Amino acid sequence: MPPLETTPLLNGQPAATRAIHPASLFPSISGTLLRLEDHIDRVSIQDVCPRNVGDICSETAFHILVLLELRARKLRQKPSADIWNRWVDAATNDRDLHQLNEQVVNTWVLFLDDYRTPREIEQVLWTSFLISDDSARRVRVVDLLNADCPSQLICHDIVLLSLANLWKNGLSRDGALQMDSAARIGLRFDAFCTPRALHFMELVCHLAYFGLLVSYVMRPPFEPIISRTRLDYIGPREILLMVFSSSILIRPWTIFTVPFAMTLIIFLFSLPAVPFASDISFNFLLLAFVFHTFQLHFSSPPSPLYLFKVDHSLPFAHFLGHGFYRIIFPLTLFFVPIFILGTSWLSMALADTFFTDPAFISLLPTPMQTRTTVLFMFFALLAAFCSSLFIFVVYGRHLDPNASGWDAYSSAVGLAARASFVRTVISYSSPYTFPAPFSLLQAILIAGPSFVLNRLGLHLSFARAEKILWRTTVGPLGLVSAVAVALLP
Repeated sequence: MPPLETTPLLNGQPAATRAIHPASLFPSISGTLLRLEDHIDRVSIQDVCPRNVGDICSETAFHILVLLELRARKLRQKPSADIWNRWVDAATNDRDLHQLNEQVVNTWVLFLDDYRTPREIEQVLWTSFLISDDSARRVRVVDLLNADCPSQLICHDIVLLSLANLWKNGLSRDGALQMDSAARIGLRFDAFCTPRALHFMELVCHLAYFGLLVSYVMRPPFEPIISRTRLDYIGPREILLMVFSSSILIRPWTIFTVPFAMTLIIFLFSLPAVPFASDISFNFLLLAFVFHTFQLHFSSPPSPLYLFKVDHSLPFAHFLGHGFYRIIFPLTLFFVPIFILGTSWLSMALADTFFTDPAFISLLPTPMQTRTTVLFMFFALLAAFCSSLFIFVVYGRHLDPNASGWDAYSSAVGLAARASFVRTVISYSSPYTFPAPFSLLQAILIAGPSFVLNRLGLHLSFARAEKILWRTTVGPLGLVSAVAVALLP
């Protein structure tokens, strides 16, 4: 398997193998572009690749990466302040982008002219190269397969088939015959924890966390009459909520990380007590609860959408998302001012009806704030369902009845759905991935000490310790998850 962006796989290989790997013979991406002076006509495979490599997979991967990086630079180019120059630059960039797209596709098609094994295809997609000479960051072709890359590449059947095979079966692992029996057993044990199994494990933990959060907002601890400062109110439920939310914050941040951060901050700022129903922080906890409820319908992992056929579930989710963004969201913004005024007037008009006796409200099993939030969330879900029907009415007549699979809801939606699937596969395809909440354990025992020692000038490898930690914590649960996902379509 080619070296990836993370180091555990590299440390798991023999030193001699790492030293002669073809990827180490290539210059950095930025250095190559600087040498070529960003000339598109000079970005051929003979001009960018060293002559002594002799590995078609590494050469193809490096060539595609150089083309995609040059294309990204063209897209990031700032427009000129002069109007005429801006017009000329826009026309030139369009022509250059079209030419770069053709070169990317031609390089990939040329590689596929001969028979290629699954491992060779993975080598092109997953071999990493240095971005610049003064940085240790590396990049792979799969990292650039997003909605902005050439559609002919990310939509290619071989690319999608390779990613789908990796999602279900994991990375191709060759060289097992040269290993001893213990190493072969460990390799087979690791192979059970496929990206799909690891995602299922994290999804189960996420649903358990969400259940605990629902339990807390529905049945929060009763606030004592006499103020107490001890930790009597922090039980297993509260501890698990803080542990899981903190383990998510260790992972790369997205917009969907915000509700986890809100949950953790609310509990930390409430110490040594917990957020009671009468506290202002409890209202923000309800807001995080609402975000988590709607989050399950998005394609950001972990998501129930990946339990089904991704070429059906992801395009459908992105189709509704595009419809909300282009139709429902502008309509909502248009009516927001009068909606806020109307709800405020309604609240004032019905204040005596709902909030008559504070003593009676304090005896309710569920706080009134939670009941109000659930009521509004119910109407929001009802409005979302009605809006989805409206989206189908508006966009349904423009859909191609003969289209299916990824492009069933238009090519733009299919492109976005493919990009989200690629991001999810990348998230769970590292050799030893620690899904939440095990990512917190990995950060405390492996990443934290490694960072401290590196800062002190002691460059020690924690690869073996990380492998042992993974096989004793994530591995056994990964076997159970592998059996569970084997029953899914």
